[in-house]
Amino acid sequence: MAARSPFLISLALVLISYYSLVTADSGTATFYNKYVPSKCYGNKDQGVMIAAANDALFQNNATCGHIYKVTCTGPTNAVPHPCTSTPTVTVKIVDLCPGCGGTIDLSKEAFAKIANPVAGVIKIEYQRIK
Repeated sequence: MAARSPFLISLALVLISYYSLVTADSGTATFYNKYVPSKCYGNKDQGVMIAAANDALFQNNATCGHIYKVTCTGPTNAVPHPCTSTPTVTVKIVDLCPGCGGTIDLSKEAFAKIANPVAGVIKIEYQRIK
């Protein structure tokens, strides 16, 4: 069997990375800490790796239960480096966040995994994965 060219492998990895960046949307994230009841699941607890979506993303309950990968990309305010060393988290949409001021309102636990909660609001890229 012939050895694979390191160039071709590198090229494939670059293209995969580029595709991931192209398919992600940009927005902002905030956080909340009262998880029940939720618009999608009522009083049924869904854990803490959850999020609420703004009106545009929520689409009248259509986003309920969808799984999103959310990545901290930078600050929106005076906190200079809010992103943690693990800037990506996976969350389940469980609620609507009307007027929350962000695209996605993460649980406090999910927000703390990707950013310093002192920041309050961060720039993000998000992508539906399920």
